[in-house]
Amino acid sequence: MGISWWRMAFIFGPAIARGDISSFGLYTPFIFGHLLSRVVRQWKSKVKLRGWPHKVSPELTRGWMIKLVREIAFVFFFLAFCHWMKSETRSLFNFFLSSFVNPMLRFWFPARSKGPLYHGQPLWDTTWGNISVYVMMLGGLTTSWIIQGIDHIFLGFLFLQIVPEIQKRFWMKPVQHLYLVVGILLVCFPFFSIGLMAWYFPSYLESIPKSFLQWLCWLANARPEIPDHYATLGVSPDADMKTIKKVFREMAIELHPDKVGDDPVKLARFHAIQTASDALTKGRAEYDKSIENQELNEIVPRCYAFLVMIGYWLLHSLIDWNDVEGMRDQGKDALRDHVLADRPIDLKSLGLSNDEQGMLILKEYCTPQDVELPFVSGNKADIMEMRDCLEKAGYKLEPFPEVKGTVQKVYQEVVLGSKEMKNLKDIITTPGFYVGYSILVEKFDGSVAESTIVDYTGGDKRVATVEPPLGFVPVADISKFTLKKAGVAKDVSGLVGLHPLGQLNQVFIIGDADEKSEVKLNKEEGYYNGYKFEVRNGKTLVGWQRVYEYWPSQNKVILEGALMCASGKQLWGSDEIKVEPGESTYVIYPEDLIPRPKRKYIADSSSSSAAPAQVAASVMATPKNIVGAPKGSVAATRNVKSKIQRHKAYTRKAKGSGWGCGMM
Repeated sequence: MGISWWRMAFIFGPAIARGDISSFGLYTPFIFGHLLSRVVRQWKSKVKLRGWPHKVSPELTRGWMIKLVREIAFVFFFLAFCHWMKSETRSLFNFFLSSFVNPMLRFWFPARSKGPLYHGQPLWDTTWGNISVYVMMLGGLTTSWIIQGIDHIFLGFLFLQIVPEIQKRFWMKPVQHLYLVVGILLVCFPFFSIGLMAWYFPSYLESIPKSFLQWLCWLANARPEIPDHYATLGVSPDADMKTIKKVFREMAIELHPDKVGDDPVKLARFHAIQTASDALTKGRAEYDKSIENQELNEIVPRCYAFLVMIGYWLLHSLIDWNDVEGMRDQGKDALRDHVLADRPIDLKSLGLSNDEQGMLILKEYCTPQDVELPFVSGNKADIMEMRDCLEKAGYKLEPFPEVKGTVQKVYQEVVLGSKEMKNLKDIITTPGFYVGYSILVEKFDGSVAESTIVDYTGGDKRVATVEPPLGFVPVADISKFTLKKAGVAKDVSGLVGLHPLGQLNQVFIIGDADEKSEVKLNKEEGYYNGYKFEVRNGKTLVGWQRVYEYWPSQNKVILEGALMCASGKQLWGSDEIKVEPGESTYVIYPEDLIPRPKRKYIADSSSSSAAPAQVAASVMATPKNIVGAPKGSVAATRNVKSKIQRHKAYTRKAKGSGWGCGMM
């Protein structure tokens, strides 16, 4: 669970005010929360028992179960100890929710839930676990208000459950967080103002109109429940003490238990008149004052508690603001050191010349310690903030290299031939040989997708560019293809090879920049490598990806991966929102102030024409695991070997040191 200042404030604040800091009940919620967190961590460690492809040994499973039972036993022993000590346990339920129920819901329901798209952007993007937690919080808040009103349970849900979630969501947005707190203060100002008056000006509370207090009690579901003892005895509030005693004696004789026997209604009536007589004869002045200001007596303690909690929230939002600003200052200092050390920076995006002169200008600006610098977060706002700083300092910059235009065509690349093929030598490697051929590729369900080859690089890569896209991604070493052409007697068949850039919606032919675009499409090869590429249908975002390679001779853009929907999944041909060649528009712009490392490329020596550069073999055979690599491919074999090696190392470590899986 970690340290939660909200929980500490909720428990320790009132205790410090009461001078009750040494009470054991003050610390029970935090101990209880810590023990529950240990149970959650031990349960989550079960994931590490998935020793695929080998089964987990019974010793490891038994060790995990023993540790889990031990942690659960600690929780029950602690609850029994609290019961024996008769300590305060009202806050334990909220700590049970925050330390056990919430993390377990997030663990059990990790699947993502995305809201409907609005202009291509999902209205929400979170997990079902988070949604279930939020629904539970709102339900608990509503239920506590219905049962008890704005009191201990309601404030517990608000400040022990909801406020920490808000704090987590607004951690890197301190200004918005502060605006939110101030907005809540304004909405709840009637309660807040009464709490302030109770703290600083208690003598003015009597001057508050009773109708206003009744309205606040209705909002807080805190309607007064002080019984009317005058009505119970049937006397007027102006009756003297002699009359009250006389009426009580007459009613007591009539309703005495010796006379009515076991009649429950009359016995209850007897106890009611006895309570009313005691209140009016022994403390009539206090009772008259309480019924005169019963709304005030009911609402003031609640407003006072609300004031204390909202004050802690406001104070901690200011502390968060200070912490975030400190982090930002450290990030700005790191950016300054990065520039002064001649490390890579995207000068083109800043509007400076991409040479030594541009770097000298940037160094000149960054050298003073008091200049404004952006906090690098890896998005376009960093670049725009840096450009704004340079412009305010008087530097003349080139326009921001953002290009807008129309998508002309969408291609897909397929590798003809696999190393698993026995007739690999039948594939012609002459560049352009298969241009104009029809290609038929077998789908997963046995049906066939047909397209036309519009470009063929040949060589040892054998990459064919097809239009239109096949509508699915062929599986390397499994999917079969057939090449046909009118006038050619013999068809060519084989298996599709592994191609890391062969996803759908990954190869685009783009048109020149539109007339409204301030910057025209650059004709330097690789100029837009690493830039962000967005495709839109009108205002609706179809998808985005980063540019892997840009070939200006063909206006061809290859993306680092498949075009990703705004909802966060790969864009397939069957999506409702599709790329419409000739209609969809594109936007290319830089997003990284500090550029990513560039991949290495080599020219295709087998091509006599000016063919585009091919990906180096060292890049295609990257040592990193490829998630979802096709069965039988080099990447899949590497994944299996890596998992086996990690599992064997883990097993040796666990058996050699006597550790269980919970130690991992």
